Amino acid sequence: MSTNQLNQTALLSLLNQISDATAMLDQQGNLVFSNAVFDKLPEQFKHSMLEHSKQRLTTLPGFFDFLGYKIKMTREHDYTSLIVDMSYSHRTLSVFTLKHMTDLLKKSDDIYYAAAKAIQDSLGWKWVAITRFREKGRLEVLSYLDNYLKVDNFEYDIVGTPCQAVVDTNRFTMFEDVTKAFPNYQALQDLGVKTYAGLVFRGPNGKPIGHIMAMHDSSDVNFAHAEEVIDIATMALSSHFQLRSATDQLEEVKILADKDPLTGIANRSAYEKTLEKINSAYKKRVYDDWSIAIIDLDHLKPLNDSLGHKAGDQFIRLMAVELSQLGRQTDSAFRIGGDEFALLFSQNATPFIESILARFNNAISRISKLLNFPVGASIGFAALSETQGDTNQWVQLADHRMYQDKRNKKQVVS
Repeated sequence: MSTNQLNQTALLSLLNQISDATAMLDQQGNLVFSNAVFDKLPEQFKHSMLEHSKQRLTTLPGFFDFLGYKIKMTREHDYTSLIVDMSYSHRTLSVFTLKHMTDLLKKSDDIYYAAAKAIQDSLGWKWVAITRFREKGRLEVLSYLDNYLKVDNFEYDIVGTPCQAVVDTNRFTMFEDVTKAFPNYQALQDLGVKTYAGLVFRGPNGKPIGHIMAMHDSSDVNFAHAEEVIDIATMALSSHFQLRSATDQLEEVKILADKDPLTGIANRSAYEKTLEKINSAYKKRVYDDWSIAIIDLDHLKPLNDSLGHKAGDQFIRLMAVELSQLGRQTDSAFRIGGDEFALLFSQNATPFIESILARFNNAISRISKLLNFPVGASIGFAALSETQGDTNQWVQLADHRMYQDKRNKKQVVS
């Protein structure tokens, strides 16, 4: 054995006698020696700490903090030594895991992958999976990492697996010897799984949604660290679902606030908001022109008196369906009163308005046949350019023309 090899052996022997995690870097910041304690640190933590240490190579030796650990940096000849104080701060891994998840989510909105990756990088365990409960006894894997490689999602039955114990107990569950605990579970033996840890995560109202599991091919693991890392990940997932639920509920409230409960189309509140947007767009010349149609139902009272209010409600609902289909997808229909509707179109070409009027008259005929009653409706159109962009006068003009249409129909009948 050469003198150089003897010196390296002696150095490694010396480093391994140190109770704290210790590493040595060359002048370029490359790792050249490390002891067994350092080697057992989470891979991502080691990588991040070494990268951080490289940036400090030009500074004076001394102490610096990194994710809750106190690092002592010393220099001897061409080497820099890093000694990590192993008086463990309980929140250290939690902080690292949560920060790592946050950083990953800045690059992708896949929170399941972010959780799995953060756990694997924090613990260094070979397999990590995030699952969702399906029907009883079955799980869907939402993100699965096998030795840092992402595997396609799949479903599996949990009966007789370590996952069943997690689901049944609803608390952190670990198995130090998977082969002994599950001698008949051949799939885990084929993989070479030695240890297992898992915990359920919950959604709104504390309802279980799925679970996190981590497995390793070595029995030399720290279950206290595993529990801390998995616990913070489940808390992050639960918070995500609670926030998403609150956001969804708020969005639903907003939608319901602008929806007419009888017909399901937009209501007067949505109509007034849309008029404000049109007014602003017209002033900015975003659109060349807009058209509005005001519709008022005819013969609703006779229908209610003859066939009852259910028939009247059906007339209103049928009218809402027909009106919502008169224009294009970009056009809008609103119920703005008991028997009054409005249509808004982002153009005012004469052929277009004529086609809308023809469809409107056909719709009235269809509804009359469906109800077996001679119902009707009056309509008035106006272009926004006719009032130089004044939306109040625009609505009044269309309303005036609608009543003129109603009077004309009465004169024809008389």
